[in-house]
Amino acid sequence: MASRAVYEHRSLAAAPLTNPPGSASGVPAPPPQPPAPGSATPSAATPQQGAPQQGQGMHPAAMAGAAAGHPMNGLLHPPPPSSGPPPPPSAGPPPGVVGLVAPPHPSAQRLNDLLEFVKAEFEQVAGEGSVLRVQREEYEAMIHAHASELNAMRTMVYDLERKYHDDKRVLQEENSRLQEENSHLRQQLDTSRSSISSQPGPGRAAGARPASGGFPVLGAGAGGEGANGAGGAGEHPSASAASQRPAIPQTGSRPPSTGPVAPPSSTHQPSPLPPSAPTASSPSAPSTTAKDEKPPVGEVTSFDPGTAPKELKKEGPDWVTMFNPNVKRALDVGLVHTLVHDSVVCCVRFSPDGKILATGSNRNTTLYDTKTGARIAQLCDESANQKADNYIRSVSFSPDGKLMATGSEDRIVRVWNLAHKRISQVFSGHASEIYSLAFSPDGRRLVSGSGDKTARMWDVDSGSCAFTLTIHDITIAENGPVDAGVTSVAFSPDGKYLAAGSLDTVVRIWDAETGQLLDKLKGHEDSVYSVAFSPDSKFLVSGSLDKTLKMFDINAFKTALAAAPKDAPVGEGGKATLLTTLQGHKDYVLSVDVSPDSAWILSGSKDRAIQMWSSTTAKSQWVLQGHKNSVISVAISPVGGLFATASGDWSSRIWSYNTLPSA
Repeated sequence: MASRAVYEHRSLAAAPLTNPPGSASGVPAPPPQPPAPGSATPSAATPQQGAPQQGQGMHPAAMAGAAAGHPMNGLLHPPPPSSGPPPPPSAGPPPGVVGLVAPPHPSAQRLNDLLEFVKAEFEQVAGEGSVLRVQREEYEAMIHAHASELNAMRTMVYDLERKYHDDKRVLQEENSRLQEENSHLRQQLDTSRSSISSQPGPGRAAGARPASGGFPVLGAGAGGEGANGAGGAGEHPSASAASQRPAIPQTGSRPPSTGPVAPPSSTHQPSPLPPSAPTASSPSAPSTTAKDEKPPVGEVTSFDPGTAPKELKKEGPDWVTMFNPNVKRALDVGLVHTLVHDSVVCCVRFSPDGKILATGSNRNTTLYDTKTGARIAQLCDESANQKADNYIRSVSFSPDGKLMATGSEDRIVRVWNLAHKRISQVFSGHASEIYSLAFSPDGRRLVSGSGDKTARMWDVDSGSCAFTLTIHDITIAENGPVDAGVTSVAFSPDGKYLAAGSLDTVVRIWDAETGQLLDKLKGHEDSVYSVAFSPDSKFLVSGSLDKTLKMFDINAFKTALAAAPKDAPVGEGGKATLLTTLQGHKDYVLSVDVSPDSAWILSGSKDRAIQMWSSTTAKSQWVLQGHKNSVISVAISPVGGLFATASGDWSSRIWSYNTLPSA
């Protein structure tokens, strides 16, 4: 259609034909008539006069037409010269038009330019389309990849959801099982408590004193199997009886978290101190009171946390304090830190400045920051046998806080330099386990008490033994000789006297300079496990397996000692009078201590309770249940405000106490 239009346009714009010679009107002559039959052909006709000869004055194209024999050959004038490019070849002239050649019109040239522009635009658009097609393919590939990732993520989420529901179901089943076990254990505990409340004690006849030779297996609370139950009482360490002693628990096996149930039967707990010795066959040990009348007895405290009124209780997540309703509330208490160990904790002791707490456990002595509860260091003798159990029974700080002594089952006293965390001195010589240590107030001497019936006085600088204090008394009981192992030692505040508690129920006081025995404090009916002087030097307190604490008058002791004739026999007893007896614990009293102001006495017992007693009224201020096992050791900070407890439940705790404003 485009070629036809161009052709028609060119036909209309063609130049006029040239008149043949002899034409005056300028109208082209009609085409020649065909010859009549019999006439000569045009080629044979004679040329007219004046007509140009063939090829003369003709345009080359006309000449070519004439040469070709076309009827119009040579009749047209040559076309005017064209200024533009030659026109594109046409498809040929229309019928009836012969030999017409028209020059290109300006509009035709513009149309050609437009066509070229359209062609270029088309090619550009086609190129862009190709680019877009490639980009579309890339996007489709990316979308396909993302869809695959989403499907994978969807599958993963479905798997996680299914696993979550499976784990949730397993945990719910485990929780239900543990709740059932807990309920069963609580029922057993209630049954055990009810049976204990109706009986005088494990393995003991009604009205009888604590069984001789029977120390509780550490790790069983009151009424547990370890309380003189299965396994029997731990015997005094000796070659013949070592195999009968309860084994020490393996590190890593923890006691149950609920109830006073003993640890698994495959492990046993160590005795914190040697077994109680058989008491003498006499009805009771004689009292040291100057008068025959019975000494005053402190109020018996027995509070049941389940029935105590709310106003008489202060509770924490796993502890409860019961205040004595018969005395004015003067002292508050609260938990500060719980220090978890990997074995039974046998002892606790504060540094002189109260900033550090030392705890003794199996092979390790651990130091804690009392403010933050963070562990500062863990001291262990690497040269000792690391496979054998070796419980640290006692720790003691020097007065300047630079040294710390530890005594353990291996019969060795180790003195540590705390600045370098290294052992600076090793004292050996005891024939049995070491149960107690104490530095003298001047820090030059260290005393150690052992189950071998001796207390040794060591010179810290030289490392030599100044003298040995030996218990030579022999007491015969129904079951044989009474053991007199030394369980606890303590210096008086002025450093002149040394007190020692013993398994033979007696507290002895020696001259700390000469080693001479000065007095015997009697009154307990069973082994004495702990002794402590009051900081004001007015009294000495002792804790015993007879479930009581006793306060002895040290002022009276000093007065009697000063008034005694020089040639009078010493060490026969009677100088320190018994002030009072503190009763309230339901089981063995294992540890005692006195506050810096001498106003309060702290005690820990196998009944898992801690009690704070007034030294002036001899009445308990409160009873604290804060451990799930026996409270083996207690200590009050020398600067006041804090006290610590160690237990068979593999933990030690730091508590706060403070005087109430209304007190």
